[in-house]
Formats: sequence, structure tokens, C-alpha cells
Amino acid sequence: MQLAIILCAVLIVQYVLSLIQIRSYKKNIDKIVRDYKGEDGYFMFSGMQRGKFRPGAIAVLVVDQDYIVHECHMLKGMSVLTKFKPIDSYKGQHVGEIVNDVNDSAAKYTKKKLPAFKQALLQAGENALLTISKSKISMEA
Repeated sequence: MQLAIILCAVLIVQYVLSLIQIRSYKKNIDKIVRDYKGEDGYFMFSGMQRGKFRPGAIAVLVVDQDYIVHECHMLKGMSVLTKFKPIDSYKGQHVGEIVNDVNDSAAKYTKKKLPAFKQALLQAGENALLTISKSKISMEA
């Protein structure tokens, strides 16, 4: 009986912490969207990498139609208290450069997996390249 009560308590705590994390994610994404609302030519892309027993990560990129990154935000860690942090080193870079840099750094992780934040950044960058190129092709046709 006590085990059932403990398991129920754990599930309730997990549910509450998940709600807090979802609310924080939504608040940060809404702020990014609000900053670019009404401006044409900007796109937002995200990549996510979950870790079962390692830290996970979410990367958010704001990219213009010329593939230039205007904002990069990263959430990485295992705690629900983890917050999005701006990564200024990617501002002004071409998305292709970021994807190449991550792919180049993947070579040194032969035995270990690429860290979650790099995988999330790679996913967001690849999404940006594919989506913007598709939209440019459809505009030309």
C-alpha cells in the first residue's frame, strides 16, 4: 500500500514539474515570436535532442531568407529549472557554416555520441536550410 502511495506521489510531482517546464518553454518561444512579429523574411527553427540518462537540449534559431542567423537560444540540461540562454557566437553566421562546424566537431566524438546541444543545433540548422530552400524554389516556380 505504501509503495502505491509513493508511486502516485512521484507521478504527481513529475506531472507538476512537466507543466512548469512546458510553461517556461512556451513563455520563451512566445517572446522570440513577439520580437519578430509583423516582420517578413524571418523564420524560426528548433531542434531537440532528448537524453535518457544524459542532459537533453533544445536549440532555437531565428534565420532570415538569406540563411543568416539573427538569434540563437539554447536550453540544455536535465533540470526543469534550466532556462533558455542566448548564444551570441552564432549571430550573423550563415546557417551552413554552423552545420559544417557541428559536423566537423562530430569527427572527434568517434566513440561517444555528439553532445545533445550540438545534435539539437544541427537539427535546427538542417531544418532551416531545407525549409528556406524549399520556399525559395516554390517562389521561383
